[in-house]
This record gives sequence, structure tokens and C-alpha cells, in this order.
Amino acid sequence: MAELPEGMELQRVYYHAERTECMTYFTITGKFDPDEISKFMRLAPESVRRIGDVRANGVPYDLAQWRFGTVKSHRLDTANQMMQTIDPLLTKADLLRKIKLTYDAQLMLVVVPLVRYDEPTPMLAPSPAVMRFCMETGTEINIDLYVACPDEML
Repeated sequence: MAELPEGMELQRVYYHAERTECMTYFTITGKFDPDEISKFMRLAPESVRRIGDVRANGVPYDLAQWRFGTVKSHRLDTANQMMQTIDPLLTKADLLRKIKLTYDAQLMLVVVPLVRYDEPTPMLAPSPAVMRFCMETGTEINIDLYVACPDEML
């Protein structure tokens, strides 16, 4: 192993992410039994939260959540990811509208980019097909952006 020049020291740099990545998923949130949503949609959710489930801080949730279609990728084109997430839902627009009206539910397509400060940022523009789906079903798009940087930059 080569030695460092005199007076030079290595400093460890801690990153909160190895590389830029993005996650997308779809949720339905409201006052309902998640099992009823699964039966109605004829889809198995990835996860559910029930009214009364307790958060880590001890406070119970007052709304249920049904989560579906998580896609994670290091690609910078999130429009493709959004489409992958909603693809199984495209034929279920009528059902989603019924759920939204029946339970006063919130439908949301969530996009979570985790960007390393020294890498290019992902393109966050939804495609026309994604926008059409969102308009037809009343689905909101929520973008939760996180930037990862070395600890000494904080």
C-alpha cells in the first residue's frame, strides 16, 4: 500500500446513499378496511396499515393505507418507473374512482428520489399516460426529494 505524502491524512467520507436512486409506489389512504380494498381491486397490496395500528411514537393511525406497485431503480428516467407502478392499475380506473368516492379516500402516486449531491438528478416529469391516469382517477402525484451528501457537509 502506498504511503501518503507527509502532512496529508485520509479522512473518511460518509454518504447516506451509494448512488442516486428513485422509488415509486401507489397508495390509497382513508377510512376503510384494507382487506376490502384488496378484494375490490383483486390485487394483493405490498403493505397495509389499519386504523388503530400504532406508530413508533405510540400514537395510533387514524387512517388506513393500502400500498401497491413499488419500483426502485438507479435509472434517471422516473416516467418509466411511474408507468411500471400504475400499469396493473390502468384497467381499474373505474374501481379506483369508486373507492375514492365511497371512502373519501386519497389516491397517490408517490415518487421518492434519493439524489447523491455529486450525481445527476433524475428527470421527474410524468408521461402523458401517467398524467391521464392521474386525471381519470383523481390520483395526486407526491414527490418526496432527498439529497444525500457527505456528513461533513451537514
